[in-house]
This record gives sequence, structure tokens and C-alpha cells, in this order.
Amino acid sequence: MMDKLQQERLVVAIAAQTAAEVMLEQTIDYVKSREAFGKSISQFQNTQFKIAEMATEVEMGRAFLDQLIAEHMDGQNVVTKVSMAKWKLTDIAKKIATECMQLHGGYGYMEEYEIARRFRDIQVSSIYAGTNEIMKTIIAKNLGL
Repeated sequence: MMDKLQQERLVVAIAAQTAAEVMLEQTIDYVKSREAFGKSISQFQNTQFKIAEMATEVEMGRAFLDQLIAEHMDGQNVVTKVSMAKWKLTDIAKKIATECMQLHGGYGYMEEYEIARRFRDIQVSSIYAGTNEIMKTIIAKNLGL
């Protein structure tokens, strides 16, 4: 059973990464089409900075996750890295959900916009398959602490 926990945690990390990528893509589309003060809100510097920050985190998460998947498929011991991925990628996805909802403004809270559901649903990712605090405990233990 303990061996399968790593795969479950890897699946949670993959789901969080995918959710972050989708939320970012949807938000980029939204800020390009939404206008305020006579121009697209994608033209505002704050919006550009927020999108740039999120895109960087998503890209770094994808690179780490792709390498981790390759190592797992290779049969390597990935317990520590899976714990890192599960913790960090779910944490990043929650942060991205919050930022994306903010960029949607009041519409972000309306059920007609997918970001409202994604914001609500992503919160549980840091709990199941072992809480993120448990992931940090595993990481610390495997680092010899």
C-alpha cells in the first residue's frame, strides 16, 4: 500500500500542474478580451507582471514534474521528489487560482466563469493523498533531519 502512495501523490501533483496551466490559459484569454478604461486589461503593467509571474511558476513546475515522471518511469526512488512535487505544485496551483480569480475581478466569483469552480476545487489538493505538512515531514526525514 505504501508503494502506491507515491503514485497517488504523483497523480495529485500532475492534476495540480494541469489545473494551474488551464487556469493561466483561461485567464490570459480573459484579460485579452476584457476592457477597462478603454483598453484591454492585458495592457496594464500590473496584469502583465501577474501573468509573467504565474507563467514562470507554471513553467518551472512543468519542468520539475516532467523530470520526476521520467525518473518514476525509470524505476528510481522518487519518494522525496514526489513529496516535493505534491506539496509545491498544489501550493502553486492554489496561489495561481487566487491570482486568476483576482484578475477576473467580480466575474471571478460568478459560477458562469470556470475560474470560480477551479478556485473552490483546487483547495482540497493540499489535503488529500497526505497533507502538505506530511509532505514536508517526509522531505525533512529523507534529507536526514
